[in-house]
Amino acid sequence: MRSNLVQSLGLMLVSLVLAFFFWAVATEAEDPQVTRTYPVSIPVERQGVPEGMVAYGAENIKARVSLRAPQSIWDILQLEDIRAFVDLSDVEPGPVTVPIQVEIHRKPVQIVQSSPQELSLFLEPLVERDIPVEVELEGHPALGFMARQPTFAPHTVTVSGPQSLISQVVRSLVTVPVDEQQEDVSGDFVPTPVDETGKRVDYVQVLPRAVTVQVTIEQLANIRNLPVRIVLAGQPAPGYRIGSVEIEPPVISVFGRSDVLQNALDYLETELIPLNGASSSFTTTSALQVPEGLTVLLTPQVMVKVNLEPVESKMTVQLIPEIQGLGAGLTTTLVPGTVQLLLVGPFEAVEQLDPAGIQLSLDLTDLPPGEYTITPDISLPDDRLRIEGIFPQSSLPVRIEKISPP
Repeated sequence: MRSNLVQSLGLMLVSLVLAFFFWAVATEAEDPQVTRTYPVSIPVERQGVPEGMVAYGAENIKARVSLRAPQSIWDILQLEDIRAFVDLSDVEPGPVTVPIQVEIHRKPVQIVQSSPQELSLFLEPLVERDIPVEVELEGHPALGFMARQPTFAPHTVTVSGPQSLISQVVRSLVTVPVDEQQEDVSGDFVPTPVDETGKRVDYVQVLPRAVTVQVTIEQLANIRNLPVRIVLAGQPAPGYRIGSVEIEPPVISVFGRSDVLQNALDYLETELIPLNGASSSFTTTSALQVPEGLTVLLTPQVMVKVNLEPVESKMTVQLIPEIQGLGAGLTTTLVPGTVQLLLVGPFEAVEQLDPAGIQLSLDLTDLPPGEYTITPDISLPDDRLRIEGIFPQSSLPVRIEKISPP
């Protein structure tokens, strides 16, 4: 009796094992386990930083994590489900190396491997102090101008950060560009904490984050900037006109006595630049007409580019359409029998146009008797010409009829 009971229990146990085995096999077949690296790197957070301390020296570190999970879990796994962090609650100040821990907020997932496994950084007391602001001008104003001593506010800022780094900061530097400026420069500029050599000190925050600076740019009394005026002589070739004129540099600095500068014109003129019947754009250099008592600084000449463009003209031409492809035994009637073209183009091309060189034809190939509206084919002898209008209309009414026997 007892042996039968033991035998029955053994059979039940074997049955349970086999049932679990077959269930696991079936589950694996339907939702197989997959091992791979998560495609996105996980930012490593810092937790447990003691109050009054600051951790620095390993910024923007990310971990690569390999996981093993069913395919169904991989299909729904999100970046928010994975967390990488270091715990700094029990470390001593100074250089430290702590393990990177990884947590998965979704089951069932197994962490296979993560890289890197450790993080090295510094843990120091967080301190702050006030330092002076220094404004530095970068570059030089335009010729004939000078920059006055800048005014700014505030004159001191507060820096905060690791104790060893704050001890290196001696001033907060504000750089203001004034290169080639002719007008006052003002605005809010970001201060940079620097050491005694002028090198930036990292991991240090500055409050306030901006310093308001005003730099006055003044023109020197004996120097004046004058625009250049171009003087042209003559006319371009018939059929052409001046489209635009470019000059480089457009403004010239001159030096002289204050009374001469005050009485001088508000511009400088070039020497005469002859057009000489030009029919194409050209570039030339020209000297300047400088009043007595003034001296040109830097360059005594300017570069002048004269852009010429053709003057357009119009012409009306009356033509009789040429019939092409009309079948045998057919005749055609056009109403009206002539077409007027309004042509537009350069003056020279219009003047030289021979109307006999214009081809205007109607293609009636394979058309049976009936009434049609045909768009004519037009060929012009000069590519510079274009058609601006066709009169009385762009498509012509055509009647095709059979020729009556005699």
